[in-house]
Amino acid sequence: MAARTAYDEVRYSNYPYAQTHPDRLATVAALHGLAAPDPRTCRVLELGCGAGGNLLAMAVATPGIQALGIDLASEPVEEGNRVVAEVGLGNVELRRGDVTDLTEGQLGEFDYVIAHGLYAWVPEPVRDAVLAACHSHLAADGLAYVSYNANPGGHLRRLLREAGLWFGRGEADPLARAERAQALYRFVETSRTDADDWWGGMLRGTIEPFAWGPTYRLVHDDLSEHWNPVWFAEFAERAAGHGLAYVGDGDLANLLPERVPEPVEAGAHELVGGDRIAYEQVLDMLRCVFFRQSVLCRDSRSASAEPDPDAVRGLSFAVRGDAAADGGPKGLLGSALALLRSRAPDTVGFDELRAALGADPGALAEAVLEGFRAELVMPHSAPLRAVRADSERPLASPLARWQAQHEPEVTSLAYTSVRMEEPAARLLLTLLDGTRDRAAIRAEFAERTGVRLSAEDLDANLVQLGRLFLLTEA
Repeated sequence: MAARTAYDEVRYSNYPYAQTHPDRLATVAALHGLAAPDPRTCRVLELGCGAGGNLLAMAVATPGIQALGIDLASEPVEEGNRVVAEVGLGNVELRRGDVTDLTEGQLGEFDYVIAHGLYAWVPEPVRDAVLAACHSHLAADGLAYVSYNANPGGHLRRLLREAGLWFGRGEADPLARAERAQALYRFVETSRTDADDWWGGMLRGTIEPFAWGPTYRLVHDDLSEHWNPVWFAEFAERAAGHGLAYVGDGDLANLLPERVPEPVEAGAHELVGGDRIAYEQVLDMLRCVFFRQSVLCRDSRSASAEPDPDAVRGLSFAVRGDAAADGGPKGLLGSALALLRSRAPDTVGFDELRAALGADPGALAEAVLEGFRAELVMPHSAPLRAVRADSERPLASPLARWQAQHEPEVTSLAYTSVRMEEPAARLLLTLLDGTRDRAAIRAEFAERTGVRLSAEDLDANLVQLGRLFLLTEA
């Protein structure tokens, strides 16, 4: 029988992470001039998958993929496989395994390898195993995603870590220790963060997740035995030692000009003499970065440092939900935004956008890249289409229906979390299993809640569920 781990004793969160989805990784690669495997029909390996919340959401949202998750903790894996069976997923599998036994590609070849929140929470030798496992399982044109706590922000968090470990030193149980430490964090947060001096300002920008975040996160992250942030440059050097090269960051916001003012950016480039890794490290120092989400490829390939307008021609685009309809950009970008708004929440491919606008391809590429940089447009590698609410027997995502029976947080087919606080809303979602027509849905809803739902109200709810990407096709 497998030895119990800390993740068996205290469960971690089990959410999807959009930045790990192959569509996001392929988008990052495209913006940096690299082609990537089709995210709709790829093979995905996740190291440290826990109970599989990330992979299960991925498998439902993208039914053409084949996904395999590996985790050392046996109970979360068993729990995840029960959900796989109950939801009826045939394209995902979870297995118990040790990453140190997977450094020579024992599981086969994958287009995307994910290690989210694993690298900086394991002993030193295991870090090398994580990178070796990524490289040995990665297809020639594949991409790996590795996230980790980073310096210099990690040094600020270390102050709070050490204070919490000291305050909870009398507790042998990790959860009790975390609760004791959180009492200290809350006292400091409420007593000191309103001060205008440098220490109050630093606490204000750092302590909130320690004081008010879930205690399981303290147990497994900031107060864990092997918590140890790394400098980006050190990570990149270590990855290079395993045949992996840096592509870009999984957080697309790192490509936005707001990351650093233009004069500072120019000065940083001059300071490092064209060394991209050193440049990224200098920017981390300027911004006091706490966390990194590095996308990697085999070192036989080379990514460009900045987005190339030509790279966007193979992408699809959606208008961001917070992009204002009035008073926005004029000209070609304004026309593109108007068309994207009319198709929301769907994406529109570059060629379709160009044809609809009658635009010059080069000018349109520059315009949509400008829209991305202005946080008005979100690029996607693969198209995204919401299912319209016009079926007589509407069908909701099987994973969302299962989740709605157990918790208020459900996962959409756009790979986002949707919080449904109202039990009645979750009940409605569970009734959308494709066996009931609209009259039957209304009748059962009334029987189980005592509330009559008019045909018009049901239609309005279905439209909203469709726009949230919670409806699917039979």
